Amino acid sequence: MGLFYRILNRARLIGIENIPTSGGVMIAANHVSGVDTTLIPYFVASPYRLDPVLAVAKEELFEIPVIGFIVKALGAFPVKRRARDFESMKRIVCHLRRHKVMIFPEGTRSKTGDLLPGRPAVGWIAQNARPVVIPALVINTDKFFWPGRPRPWFGIPYTVVYGKPLDLSRFYAMEEGKATSTIIAGEIMRGIAELKKTHRDLYMEPILLPDGTPVKLPDFQSGGM
Repeated sequence: MGLFYRILNRARLIGIENIPTSGGVMIAANHVSGVDTTLIPYFVASPYRLDPVLAVAKEELFEIPVIGFIVKALGAFPVKRRARDFESMKRIVCHLRRHKVMIFPEGTRSKTGDLLPGRPAVGWIAQNARPVVIPALVINTDKFFWPGRPRPWFGIPYTVVYGKPLDLSRFYAMEEGKATSTIIAGEIMRGIAELKKTHRDLYMEPILLPDGTPVKLPDFQSGGM
């Protein structure tokens, strides 16, 4: 992974200091490409930190030869999509009380790059596990090469941004239910949206307004590389 991300491509990291070195941590990231599932843990479990990162992955991946083995070796565990997989949700809560777990709050990959609504299940998990919640943003991973795409597979500035921990304590005392879970999930997505707004100058292609006008970039440098 180091060869692919660091050498062949120009992968960048921002905000690793925001991730606690111990205790339960939810790394909540947007999802635009299959490469997200390895890029995010790679920067946390680097040769210098050696922090294991568990991940949630759709159960179909574990049935694919070779890919299933790799996904399992990376510390992922299966969940059922489009179903209320309560057993997996309880398992995630258990892990989040002690370990770092990567979760995609949107529940699926965004095909347009726009952020999707957060799933209430993620809010329920946060309320019950009460981990440190770190919003994360992946940038340019939608440029990852796939057969048939007229794009290069090297020289792409993949970027991962880890934001500051979100303060969700005011929601934890609220009555447990779908309404509360939806609110918490919304707060997590807002944290990711703020990262996208702050670091929009790192995208290979400009972010457009609804009328097609490019967003004017701010006059500042993104630090923490």
